[in-house]
Amino acid sequence: MPEFTVDADHHIVEPKDFWQRWLAAKWQDKAPKLVEDADGGDAWMFAGASTPDPIGLVVTPGMKYDDFRWTGLTYDAARPGCFDGAERLRDMDIDGVRAALIFPPQRMINHFLGDDDPEFVRAGVEAYNNFMWDEFCAPDHARLIGLAQIPTTGIDDAIDTLRKATARGFHGVVLGSWPSGGDSISEDDDAFWAAAQEERVGVAIHIFMKGYAERIAERRAISQAGGPGYYKGRQEQSKATRAKAIGGLANLFGTVPNTISQFIFSGVFERFGGLQVALIETGVGWIPHFLEAMDDRYWRNRGGGGGDLANPPSYYWYQNMAASDVSDPVGVKLRHEVGVDNMMWSSDYPHHVNDWPYSRKLSNLTLSGCSAEERAKIVGANAARIFGIEAPA
Repeated sequence: MPEFTVDADHHIVEPKDFWQRWLAAKWQDKAPKLVEDADGGDAWMFAGASTPDPIGLVVTPGMKYDDFRWTGLTYDAARPGCFDGAERLRDMDIDGVRAALIFPPQRMINHFLGDDDPEFVRAGVEAYNNFMWDEFCAPDHARLIGLAQIPTTGIDDAIDTLRKATARGFHGVVLGSWPSGGDSISEDDDAFWAAAQEERVGVAIHIFMKGYAERIAERRAISQAGGPGYYKGRQEQSKATRAKAIGGLANLFGTVPNTISQFIFSGVFERFGGLQVALIETGVGWIPHFLEAMDDRYWRNRGGGGGDLANPPSYYWYQNMAASDVSDPVGVKLRHEVGVDNMMWSSDYPHHVNDWPYSRKLSNLTLSGCSAEERAKIVGANAARIFGIEAPA
């Protein structure tokens, strides 16, 4: 039987007619509009912006690295697997992937999560979740594991969305903000963790956690600037702008240590020992040093610094958290310090860091020094355990 592989990080690209078909008629004036980018490609114009967001770097499966570009690419040139579930299954078969966790387009979902009208936030999240379950994943819910997006509009909406999603059949949810909407974790979030533990669903965080107020302020700033400047046409980009954008991609995990610390030091995992939190697209090679530093600082400051955890901080990482990587040879070398049970392989299909159709081949090379048991956990079993995915009989 082929190896049971769960890719822990796939995304969709919203279809051309996504908003017309899935967003309530009341909100069509604020819906993103498909326009042409500076180099003749397709792009989405979000309300309040004067510069559109091209689709270039999110429709790249099979493209040579040297051919990647932000602008100038169209839906007609994209692989249909970017936005069609049945076609995604075909691409997964080519790549040797049995199941995949499916996440939203980050630019699109951030547009909704940062709107200052809570009703519009809820409408956008509902449209996305409905599309994910009823259309994209419908060809095979056992292989296309869509995660339901949680809105940023407060604890009641967060819990309601979680419970409706699990009743529908979703295996997990994805958070972009703390459940109560605050800028940091608080006891107001506990009711959500309790619901997630009760429903036995994995909670995923795709890199960033931002409070609702922070998201609103960020979106306003981008709108005032006319849109995200690093997506301008090739001729308009300065060398410094391109370098800054690339440097930012190399440091995506920069905010993640704070997220881990907030979960652990707030005692969430002591109160909700069954809660499982997965950090997506963060890499793992940096984690051993961070765990070591947490334990050391906790030990040195336990007397006067409020050190009242029942176990060392790293204990809760190993018991309650995991992270996915795309290409992380250092992390694989340090797998015993990271925790073999705490690592999940991923490809980030269809984004520009993906290696389709050779992602499994490259992961085989990276994992060549692992035992069969270690490999099985990293490429599938860990994600399956956290998100309740059943292996084929």
